[in-house]
Amino acid sequence: MNVPPEQPTRASLERRLPLTITAILAVILVAALVATYETLAHAARDNARASLRRATHQLAILADTSIALQRLRYAGVAHDSAVHRALRRGASDSAALAAITRLRVPSDSGLPIELWTATGKRIAFVGQDRLTAPAPSRDDRGVTKPSLHFDGVDSVRAVDSAQIGRLYLVGTRSYVWTLIPILEQSRAIGYIARQGRIAANRQIDETVRALAGNDVTTYYRNADGTAWTRIDGAPLAAARLDSTARGLIGERPDGPSVHEEERVAATPLIVGMELPEAAVLSGPRAVVRRLILLSIILLLTGSLLVWLVARRVARPLHELTASTEAIARGDYAPRTEPRDYDEVARLASAFNHMTQEISASRSELEQRTSEAQEANRAKSEFLATMSHELRTPLNAIGGYVELIEMELRGPITDAQRRDLSRIRAAQGHLLGLISSMLDLSRIESGRVSYDIESLAVAPFLTNIGELVAPQATSKSLEMHYVSSDAALAVRADAEKLRQILLNLLSNAIRFTPTGGTISLDASPLENSRISIRVCDTGPGIPAEKHDAVFEPFVQLDRSLTNTTEGIGLGLAISRDLARGMGGDLRVSDRPGGGACFTLTLPRARAAGAMQVHTGETAKASLSS
Repeated sequence: MNVPPEQPTRASLERRLPLTITAILAVILVAALVATYETLAHAARDNARASLRRATHQLAILADTSIALQRLRYAGVAHDSAVHRALRRGASDSAALAAITRLRVPSDSGLPIELWTATGKRIAFVGQDRLTAPAPSRDDRGVTKPSLHFDGVDSVRAVDSAQIGRLYLVGTRSYVWTLIPILEQSRAIGYIARQGRIAANRQIDETVRALAGNDVTTYYRNADGTAWTRIDGAPLAAARLDSTARGLIGERPDGPSVHEEERVAATPLIVGMELPEAAVLSGPRAVVRRLILLSIILLLTGSLLVWLVARRVARPLHELTASTEAIARGDYAPRTEPRDYDEVARLASAFNHMTQEISASRSELEQRTSEAQEANRAKSEFLATMSHELRTPLNAIGGYVELIEMELRGPITDAQRRDLSRIRAAQGHLLGLISSMLDLSRIESGRVSYDIESLAVAPFLTNIGELVAPQATSKSLEMHYVSSDAALAVRADAEKLRQILLNLLSNAIRFTPTGGTISLDASPLENSRISIRVCDTGPGIPAEKHDAVFEPFVQLDRSLTNTTEGIGLGLAISRDLARGMGGDLRVSDRPGGGACFTLTLPRARAAGAMQVHTGETAKASLSS
């Protein structure tokens, strides 16, 4: 069975339409899911940071409070008279030993607490015994300095306030030294050195998890980035921290983590919390997974509905498309059969009505176009015929005027001679008008030929300026010719170019008031063209009339005396001649007042073998 040609196209439409709509729905759903995930992730990060910030601040306050309480306990021992006597004697006794023993706590059982003199001599200790210090040394100023090194403390010196050292690790344990000064009359006479260990605290751990969740890791670290330890004292690998606009981001082997930190006052220690970003984003990801499942269900349902609707819509749409293509080819016969669906039926009816109207309008347009073309041809033939018929009696009138002026018919008076001069001027004016109409008729009928050649611009414009110089002098006008490059050449018909420029210069002289200025210049353009400009200082042309002045039989009164000549063909003929030579003619306002006409023509490729025209021929008819 033969398949009609439209079947593959209709079937293709039935496939493409559901696929296109499904793809659009899929893009919209994906964009919505991405936007939803980004919004939820942003909110989750902000909430996590807020929770970590609150919990970290609470831990820092707790650490500050604990240190303050310890300082009170240390102060009691530092003021004990037995401790002072032992330091003055440089030897311990049972009373001094009992005093420092009061500083022991159950969690630090066995850790050393030592009593040292300001000169670096240990005189008592409880807990584990460490190596005794070697003999103290003296610096270059003769001041005795202790030589015993405490891990995490840069130097051991008699200070007037408690000194807490940095964290340091020994195996799987984390320690920190605290030095408590013992003062007598505002002078340090010794100090107590106490080693502390970071140990688990069930109450603190429960408080942290209540504030920040089970996935949070709480840690201490030195401000210089060394010695990281968990809050229970277990060593913790250092994370590379980067500061971002949202806060600290840590890099771990298992992925990035969110950090919040706060320094413990008057210590080199920082307490911080970190939460893996995967834990932060687990909630948003779970929500998005549920939304993806729901979106897939909606997409499948929507695709099925679109496929059902497409089957009912594709056929009438295909018929409408085929009919539209037929109209584009100029065939207005096809019609579309209305369907049962309201919208499609209305569209088909409107389409059929449109094709009927277009068909009728096209037939009427073709008829009127044919009539207009015929009328234009008749007009051109009439103008050509009348021009020839009118030129003969006008030439005869001119001949008889010359005979009378020569007094071949008898003597004439001065008054008669003046009348004859007026007749000659009117005869010349009429001949000019008839020539313009004849030129326009030839241009419209396509009977104008162009002899294109390379012309040297400079001598051509010089001679054109000399032709109109007497007219300008008679009105006391100042002519400016800007000399152009001697190598500048243009591709044009010499007679047509002369006619255009004489018309532009004659108009400029006519409309420029006495004492004004007219300029003529030429310059090359970037696109292998040349511009020739004629500018005047007359009243100018309104911007809204710039296009109208080039239409046939249009005159604009630019003069100060409201005197008009011609029938408005000069500029129309000039522009047509310019376009016939591959150029154009435009008008613009001149800065400071006046009009500026710009003629553009193709530039000659080579300067050799150029024709140099003097312009010493009869003037072409000049009418505006």
